[in-house]
Amino acid sequence: SQPRRMLENRCRILAAAARVYAQFGFRGATTRRIAHEAGVNEVTLFRTFGSKRALIEAALRHAGDAAAVPHVLPAVPVDPERELVDWATRHLAELQARRALIRQSMSELEERSELAPCCVAGWSAADAMLQDYLARLAEVGFVDPVAAPDLFAAGSMLMSALFSDAMGRELMPGLYPQPAE
Repeated sequence: SQPRRMLENRCRILAAAARVYAQFGFRGATTRRIAHEAGVNEVTLFRTFGSKRALIEAALRHAGDAAAVPHVLPAVPVDPERELVDWATRHLAELQARRALIRQSMSELEERSELAPCCVAGWSAADAMLQDYLARLAEVGFVDPVAAPDLFAAGSMLMSALFSDAMGRELMPGLYPQPAE
């Protein structure tokens, strides 16, 4: 079917653009390179996205959205420790898989600040999901009401620890003496 083929083509282009951008940055991510990586011609890129900037923005948003989707926390907490460990493990794996893309994006934010919303959309969704889950823990009685105000800080610390581990473990192994798992 035509719409399905167009969607598959779009996803293939977005994945290729993210890979090329992660490797070469905005300047090096030429439409020629992206088209070659995606197996399409450059005209298809421009017909589909209009410009290189729009393509890169869509690729970054798509990569972030894809990273956030599989990390669903249950609507009704049953076993918070298991649920949070499973979620954190999957989130960490996604961060590690997208490490090059994240680093490239961060390195270019000074020059290309317009890309910031595209870079953080998926990660912001993951944080919102975690914060919502933590609020539900308090609502159903898993957290002492006195400690409930500290949940936001706890969620922020967990997100920061996961991000730090994913980005820094290979660069600064002395800061992470414990095994990765």
